[in-house]
Amino acid sequence: MTPQEAYENLLKWSREIAIIQNIIELLEWDQRCYMPPAAYLHRAEQIKFLTAEKHQRLRLEQVEEWIEQAEKIFYETDPHSPERANLREWRRWSERARKVPVKLVEEIARITSEAGTIWENAKKHNDWKSFEPYLERIFRLKMQEAEALGYIKEPYDALLDEFEPFFTAEEFDSIVGVLLPELKKLLNTVMESPENIDNSCLYRHFPVPLQEKFGRLVARKLGYNFEAGRLDVTAHPFTISPGPDDVRITTRYNEHDFSLAFFGIVHEVGHALYDQGLEKEHWGTPAGMPVSLGIHESQSRFWENIIARSHAFWKFWYPSLLQHFPILTDVSMETFWKAVNEIKPSLIRIQADELTYAFHIIIRYEIERDVLRGNLKVADLPDCWNEKMENYLGCKPSTFSEGVLQDVHWSAGLIGYFPTYLLGNIYSAQLLAKMEKDLGGSIDELVGSGLFGIILGWLRENIHRKGSCFTPKELILEVTGSAPRPENFLHYLRKRLGAVYGI
Repeated sequence: MTPQEAYENLLKWSREIAIIQNIIELLEWDQRCYMPPAAYLHRAEQIKFLTAEKHQRLRLEQVEEWIEQAEKIFYETDPHSPERANLREWRRWSERARKVPVKLVEEIARITSEAGTIWENAKKHNDWKSFEPYLERIFRLKMQEAEALGYIKEPYDALLDEFEPFFTAEEFDSIVGVLLPELKKLLNTVMESPENIDNSCLYRHFPVPLQEKFGRLVARKLGYNFEAGRLDVTAHPFTISPGPDDVRITTRYNEHDFSLAFFGIVHEVGHALYDQGLEKEHWGTPAGMPVSLGIHESQSRFWENIIARSHAFWKFWYPSLLQHFPILTDVSMETFWKAVNEIKPSLIRIQADELTYAFHIIIRYEIERDVLRGNLKVADLPDCWNEKMENYLGCKPSTFSEGVLQDVHWSAGLIGYFPTYLLGNIYSAQLLAKMEKDLGGSIDELVGSGLFGIILGWLRENIHRKGSCFTPKELILEVTGSAPRPENFLHYLRKRLGAVYGI
């Protein structure tokens, strides 16, 4: 076998794995959007079967030989070339898969598929006890996975590595150590501000059909291609990409809460723009895949917060908003803009403001880490959750649904995922600073003129098209000239809140 033939075998192997993953994603999308509730057990078996098939392929013994052969023709090329990146990630895939037993992968797939429906019902009926045994099992299985994968310092590292490669809990702790005291100071400053923001305009009557129409209009203007995507309704918004020309987004509506669906749509559009911007010629290979969940979240948070909560954004969109919702004609643009930027500690993560959102993530991270360290039992999660919410944000859930049951992540087995949200905020602020430097100043003029294509073009060139040719840390360093650091995020928050609150 020649090195080129070995590389061709790897391409075929990689794309077959991608197709299996695409099918799994379609089944999960259907389950969360359209599937009859009674079908969840059989759906769990379908996903279990496909997940095991994918895992078996990842474990193929020939892969290591193919990689060794293929490296002979690419070892002198640019380490960030598509070929070198593919070989690096393929080796990583293969090594991780061979460490984890197929039976464990099957059991995790089955239990998390079942747990998704159980969680939805538990959240709907405020029923922690029905979900608790599933979560107990999920944490136990994920701990087994961490042990199988191996780690240097603690189990959390093995799971975090799945979502943010080469990042550790220790590194995240160091970022939180810098960020947390500054966020507390900033929150106290805002709370002591004499500025009294009236956000009642956001809770008038906004008919769902008009919310969807306006959301679609904005999504299309930002660059989302509806010819290669769609917008659906679900209990917990998400973006899914079953193919190179199929990137779907979801949201949820409340007729008396404008922000819920609108910012949910823009957030998911940020994810979708990343997926739609990947190089199609590299589809099914690491070079054509997102590099990490943290980088992915940098895109969603960039569009949701940095862009869609800016004064310039509403300067451009407010006339259209009034056409869709005449009920706001007595509300000035300035009042509305301040309303969508109000800082107020609250119970629900996905409805949290830019500042307090970080506390929500830290709470979930600390809970996950403590469970994996053996310092916290799953049965004690509700009380621990409530205590942390009161300590960090001064508010305490009165129900399980607005507390420990509010997120879908644990039911899906996504232990180690939450830090990527905070990393996404940090990355997005670093990218903003570099973008403005490259474009010659503040992007407010572009946003206020509706020239979102220029902004998207910069992200396409610097983030999307690079796929996984760099590791997450390498990509941020390559693009911004700096390793991940919270200073830009703190600067951004102070500037934004300074304008809103006059502080």
